[in-house]
Amino acid sequence: MAQGNYYFDPETCTFVEVETSYKRYVKQAAMLLGVALVLAAGITWMIDKYWFGTPEEVALRSENQVLQDQLTQVTERMDVLSGELDQLAETDRELYRTLLQADPISDDVRQVGVGGSDPYESYDRFDMETASLLRKTSQTLDQLERQVNLQNESFQTLTEEAEARERYLQELPALIPSQGPIVSGYGKRFHPILKVRKMHAGIDVLVRPGTPVVAPADGIVRRVGNSPTYGKYVDIRHPGSGYMTRFAHLSEFESGMRRGLRVERGDTIAFSGNSGRSTGPHLHYEVRDLRTKRTLNPVYFFAPDMTPDRYQELLTTTQRLEVAPG
Repeated sequence: MAQGNYYFDPETCTFVEVETSYKRYVKQAAMLLGVALVLAAGITWMIDKYWFGTPEEVALRSENQVLQDQLTQVTERMDVLSGELDQLAETDRELYRTLLQADPISDDVRQVGVGGSDPYESYDRFDMETASLLRKTSQTLDQLERQVNLQNESFQTLTEEAEARERYLQELPALIPSQGPIVSGYGKRFHPILKVRKMHAGIDVLVRPGTPVVAPADGIVRRVGNSPTYGKYVDIRHPGSGYMTRFAHLSEFESGMRRGLRVERGDTIAFSGNSGRSTGPHLHYEVRDLRTKRTLNPVYFFAPDMTPDRYQELLTTTQRLEVAPG
């Protein structure tokens, strides 16, 4: 038996030779080297996979970062647009709807919120940063879309209101139909022919026979007739404003005057005279409510100092400005 030092191993019930220090150190070094090699290989694999990765993975990570940066920029721009839409909505509320006397859009409607299930839950499968960015971008985009649609509908409504308001003003009988002083007003009066107190449904304008009578507003000729009371007369409907005007005691009608003819404010429709039940040359002028058929005081509709001559002067000046070179 070889000479050496032994010790008894109670687990194996054998004598085990005591290794020399040199052998023990070599064995321990080999074990440490093996562990180091395994750790180095694992770390290298981890770094290669999660830090550097394959060229395809590196390209994808770079592309994802670019897309995240672009999404962030888009979201910021949409926030700016949303702010501008808020300013537009403020102008809508404070200016346009005030001028057109339109009902304001309520704050609840302007919020244009949505309810129900979460429409962005599909983003939760991504990491927290990506999911948060996608959710914010989608929310901002949806809100912006709803704001744009609401404002578009609002402006469409305001456009219709403005057009209706323009028609109303164009068909409002604001022009005195003939140049001359008013010699008899609207209301109860002593009738100069019948010698009794009787309702005078209009006003009388003192003018010479043959003085042009003009349309006080845009409208459609309803009737061109002759009666014992009114003599020769013309009725014009102004549906945009809801009124009808009548011009009586005429001497003759403008050439081509007929039912259904569309006339504009300032157009000559007839000439003054003394036909019908009249004590002298003048123009009898009435304004009636189309809905109730009641007569109204024409004076309430006149624009101050807006005579036919003054209106034509303004109209000519306006047309000259429109065709002048810019």
